[in-house]
Amino acid sequence: MKKLTSRKRILLGCVAMVLAMAGDYLLGFGTFSTSSSPDAYMCITANVVPDWRYALSSILGFTCAPLFAVAALELLRVMEAKYALGESKLYKLFRVANWGGILYFAFIHIAICMLPVVFNAGMDATGDTVVSINMMLRVVKSIAVPLGIGFVICDGFAMAAWIGLVGKGMLPVKKIALVCNPVFIALLGQLMNLVMEGLDSGFESFGWLLMYLVCAMKLVGKEERV
Repeated sequence: MKKLTSRKRILLGCVAMVLAMAGDYLLGFGTFSTSSSPDAYMCITANVVPDWRYALSSILGFTCAPLFAVAALELLRVMEAKYALGESKLYKLFRVANWGGILYFAFIHIAICMLPVVFNAGMDATGDTVVSINMMLRVVKSIAVPLGIGFVICDGFAMAAWIGLVGKGMLPVKKIALVCNPVFIALLGQLMNLVMEGLDSGFESFGWLLMYLVCAMKLVGKEERV
């Protein structure tokens, strides 16, 4: 790792997000979906999907965390050393979001992967979709608070800080890069559900990928070591 340039270290964040996106689709595609069908329970339709998909999703989420950590630490160091943003409130917000991401990207995959596994177990035991969904929703209640707080700190803070840093010209990137944030891209991904339910699964991670790609390409030179 010591031989890597700053750009290559930051690009590890993109590699991490590719792993996260793969995990997102293993977790979300074809599993649960919303539906207005009278056969749907609480507007939820659910499918039994092999458990190996969720196990692999957890592994990918856990693997992406250390790669993202290397990238995040380098990006924060560049922002402080090269752009003197250390005292900026926007930078501090961005720093909190990235530190949160190091933990959150591992936790979210493992935590959410629990839900379809519980549903599958319920279907194996009872064969009753309603009972199985209720079992799953009981688990949702137990993890909803940390998941919600994690989303606000990680994605919400990152979006707010990024828009501020780019909008105020504190980073040498074009204003179009404002859209390269996880919340905007995740919302854009919702349009993909009009094509097929579940296609939005990897778009939150894709937003992080785009943000880190912009930083790697614009904040440091190809061979630069800040």
